[in-house]
Amino acid sequence: MKWHRILLTALAVLLPCAARAQTAAPHVYSDAGNIFIERNGAKTQLTNSEMDVDPVLAPGGGAVAYTRQGRGRSVRGYDVNQFCATTPRPDELRQVNADGSADKLILTGRKGEPPQQLCDFRSKQFSSDGRRLYFLTPGWATSGALHVYDMGTTDERFVLPANDLLVLNFCSNKYKDALVVEQHRYFLLGGSYDWYWLFDPAGKKELGPLGDFDNPEDMVRQARGVWCESPR
Repeated sequence: MKWHRILLTALAVLLPCAARAQTAAPHVYSDAGNIFIERNGAKTQLTNSEMDVDPVLAPGGGAVAYTRQGRGRSVRGYDVNQFCATTPRPDELRQVNADGSADKLILTGRKGEPPQQLCDFRSKQFSSDGRRLYFLTPGWATSGALHVYDMGTTDERFVLPANDLLVLNFCSNKYKDALVVEQHRYFLLGGSYDWYWLFDPAGKKELGPLGDFDNPEDMVRQARGVWCESPR
């Protein structure tokens, strides 16, 4: 009987762990310019252009958004102050189903003024419902540009200047889907500074300053540990 109790106790501990391992969240990544998804150790190749980078998994895990580099993989990414090029081909924002089917074009890169030009499509992040896809693109001499694409209406628009982005899609409190952006701003009497600021999901209402951080990882830890906690 003693051994039976020990065995049952061990099973009670191990089975939930095994269940969690079996239901681990899928992981998407780029390797040699192709997009892959990994589920429980099994890898599936989703694209084969050798020009695809920066994938992000949509909520629910049914689709993946990624960048197809029109310039190939020789240049990893743009600086914030670069102009978007369309030769030899423009960059593309694309989506593919998590089983590799229905690969389609979402947005084509374009030239233009800093708020209008599109390329790179970096820091891609979905809203919690998967309706909106936010991304950064090059902009001004000291700042990139934040854009948002509506997956339902297919509308795309410039939101605001930004050098870094975190969508609070994991929040359960009033800040759910709010935008944390790093902006380059100027003092009234001269000089400049780079701080993180909190905006509403539309990017139209500034909710307040969040301050400076030594690195983006510290900012993310602060978001998960403080800003997104619900009051008790």
